[in-house]
Amino acid sequence: MNRSKRGGASRRAGVVFPAAIFFLAVPSLFSQDFGFVLRQKALLKDGGHPYGAAEYTGTALPWFASPLGDRADLYLSFGISAEYLDEKWKPVPEMYRFVVTWNPRPGLSLELGRLPARGSSSVMAGLFDGASFRVNVGGGRLYGGVFYTGLLYKRSAYTVMTAEDRVKYDERDGYFASRRLAAEISWEHYGIFNTRSSFSASGAAQFDLNGTDALFHSQYVEANVHIPLSGKVNAGFGGVAELAEETGARPYAAFAISAEVQWLLPTALQDRLAFTGWFSSGNWNDRAGAFIPLTTRAKGKVLRPECSGIALLEAAYTARFHPKFSGDLSGAYYFRTDTVTFQHSGMDRFSASHLLGGEVYGGLGWTPFSDVLISAGGGVFFPRTGKAFAGDADLVYRVVLEASILF
Repeated sequence: MNRSKRGGASRRAGVVFPAAIFFLAVPSLFSQDFGFVLRQKALLKDGGHPYGAAEYTGTALPWFASPLGDRADLYLSFGISAEYLDEKWKPVPEMYRFVVTWNPRPGLSLELGRLPARGSSSVMAGLFDGASFRVNVGGGRLYGGVFYTGLLYKRSAYTVMTAEDRVKYDERDGYFASRRLAAEISWEHYGIFNTRSSFSASGAAQFDLNGTDALFHSQYVEANVHIPLSGKVNAGFGGVAELAEETGARPYAAFAISAEVQWLLPTALQDRLAFTGWFSSGNWNDRAGAFIPLTTRAKGKVLRPECSGIALLEAAYTARFHPKFSGDLSGAYYFRTDTVTFQHSGMDRFSASHLLGGEVYGGLGWTPFSDVLISAGGGVFFPRTGKAFAGDADLVYRVVLEASILF
């Protein structure tokens, strides 16, 4: 059997197995709940991206939920998207969240299927295939899970940890994400010292199953604390340390830290001012390298670099100035913590400056009905406000229009 046939069989298995369970379960279900969601997203951005300047994704997403007896529940969501990338259309079937939850006793929950990770927020985000548990213990909650990424759609999972992962992700063809086995365990506690503060600590590890000559494994330890400074001001601080090992290279350490302060303003509007900071290590020497999480989330709203080798300061204002309208306005400044990890087509390759530049972004949200949401946003990054880009570098822009309808 050739590779394309094996890939097709794997994709069908990823959809047929949950669907089979769904149809087998239907005759015995009497309290079902179901719905349908239509999502549209149009994106216009500067060139220099692997998928071109214009992108569009339209998704039809049915979902179904039902109890399975007295102690178990089923949730299933799946759909198909029409993607316009690199001036080409592509249909993308995808299983979204598929979870069987079992509660054998009060305070204990077991989950199996395609479910969200809940522990290491800076390391793992999104949906994964696997199993997890949650149990109340020690005045807090203990959580753990084991997951596999190789059956996820690559643009949803965004598991890009190596140069080979990047090449496969940027390819127009190909469906599946990088094949990695991951595990995490965490403990969270609310009401520290009889206050509204909370604390969480977690550990995670991922193992490369891609079968290449240069495998990349990594382990993480993370801690986060959230503290209410007053009735209107809340603060959060976090840090994560990483130990990374790549075949043929010396193991290295990496880290990332974050901080956020939110202020609920004393105005007639429902508005908030937030200040956010992020700093991640770069490739400094053979013992200290760039922080690389299992799933990467972009930082900022316009330039949107990956979180490796990047520092960011951001201020954002959000307001609901009408029951049906909300808006946000933000400004951010980027730094790079080394001169090799972050790359952009407009950068000056001879510059050693760590100052990347600043951006502004604004958005509006409109909810004409409770089941209809329309949002639009756009912003500009100004490369000449830093020194790492070439003097004639063009502005970087990003415009997004989204709409969701729930049936």
